[in-house]
Amino acid sequence: MSYHIAIVEDDPQQREHYAVALRTIGYRVSEYENREQAIHGFSQQLPDLAILDIIRGSDVGGGFEVCRELKRRSPQIPVIFLTTRGDELDKIYGLQLGAWDYQTKPVSLEFLITRVDSLFKIRQSNTSHQAEVRLLGDIEINPVTMRASWKNVDVELTPTEFDILAALLANPQGASIEDLVKATRQGLVEDNTINTHILHIRNKFKKVDPEFNCIKTRYGFGYCWICQ
Repeated sequence: MSYHIAIVEDDPQQREHYAVALRTIGYRVSEYENREQAIHGFSQQLPDLAILDIIRGSDVGGGFEVCRELKRRSPQIPVIFLTTRGDELDKIYGLQLGAWDYQTKPVSLEFLITRVDSLFKIRQSNTSHQAEVRLLGDIEINPVTMRASWKNVDVELTPTEFDILAALLANPQGASIEDLVKATRQGLVEDNTINTHILHIRNKFKKVDPEFNCIKTRYGFGYCWICQ
């Protein structure tokens, strides 16, 4: 089975450049010029991976909206942002939405193909090793749907936040910052970004339960999950 890739890019030359290269090595590619075309296309068939530009003409930040819609429909789909915007806040925001990679243009075709191949290998590995729904005390996680609940109430996490939470639960003695970076599978998350993700995860659990205090900081090491 050949994987299906969606490219959302308003520059026709760049869009064709990427599409031809990916088709040449056997991928099926759908090309979209703007947000509206992409969302309509997703309603017909979801891709296995999406390559998105953030700015498309006057639609500033439209790529973020496409990513949000795609993740709403299927949280596990890998997303790569290719953009001329290299701002750190954009990168963090893209991660929070669940992007698996964020590259500043220009990006060589060789690098793009290698990155796409790598993400599909990661996704295939994750699928083949996915566990059943896990219930640990008051928390329940589902690796297939990437959903978590606390005391039977859903906690709305991004895919990256879910990966970090799952890594904490899988390491009773605690997970180092390096462990948590690896858990995101992106090669994009940096050490200082993990702290931001942990803060967001804590806040989301506290929205469900103001008394939540299960994620402990281990200074100089990382974090651990301890519920007393």
